[in-house]
Amino acid sequence: MSDDLARLYWDANVFLSYINGIPTRLPDLDALLERSGKDFQIITSVVSIVEVAFGKAEQDGGSLDPDVERKIDALWTPDSPIRLVELYPQIAHGAKAIMRETLARGWKLKPLDAIHLAAAKQEQATAFHTYDTELEKYSSIIGCSVSQPLAKAPKLL
Repeated sequence: MSDDLARLYWDANVFLSYINGIPTRLPDLDALLERSGKDFQIITSVVSIVEVAFGKAEQDGGSLDPDVERKIDALWTPDSPIRLVELYPQIAHGAKAIMRETLARGWKLKPLDAIHLAAAKQEQATAFHTYDTELEKYSSIIGCSVSQPLAKAPKLL
C-alpha cells in the first residue's frame, strides 16, 4: 500500500451496511473494498470496532451468530483492505473543536461522529463516506466531500 493513495474515510454505518448485507448498498461496498489498497485506501477510526459489534439480525434476535462475528473481525485484521486510525489526543482535541464549532452553528453532533470527522480531517481524507445525510453539512469543516459510497465514481476530492 502506498501513502500516496487517496484516502476514503468510512463512517461505522458503512461497515454496518456491509455486515448487514443491505442489497442496495452491497454492490458498491464490495467493489470499493476490492479496490482498496490499489486505487485508494479505505480508512476508519478504531472506534468503528466498537460501533460494529454485531449485525442487525443479532440485535433484533437477541442472539449472537459466530459467522457474523467472523465477518466483522475480518474487517480489522492486518491483511484487511481497511486501515485503522488510532484515537490519540490530537484527534480527540480535533473532535472537541468540531463539537464546539457545531454548537456555535446551532447544529447537533454525537461524540462518536465528531471523532470520525476529526479522524478524517487529521488523516487528510479525500472523501468521507457515510449513510448519515445529516453529516453532509460538515464537509466544509473537515475539508473533504461527505457523501454515500459509490463504486462507479467514488469521490476522491
